[in-house]
Amino acid sequence: NMADVASTVNSVVGGIVSLIKGLVVFFVFANILYPTGMDPVLGLTELVNSFMDGGLAGLLALLIFVSFLTKIK
Repeated sequence: NMADVASTVNSVVGGIVSLIKGLVVFFVFANILYPTGMDPVLGLTELVNSFMDGGLAGLLALLIFVSFLTKIK
């Protein structure tokens, strides 16, 4: 059934997004305590800047990306 496949895909993607969120929080706190060489805040800033550098198309892509993330929850 297509609904079962979509439900499975949504749960898998939701799990991956939750894992990524947890890793970002972990690395933020790890960078506060110990310099790890990995800066997730800078990475997120660069991701948003790459959308913003695209002008209107970048802004629309960012809005679509955020809408997908909010639907997963």
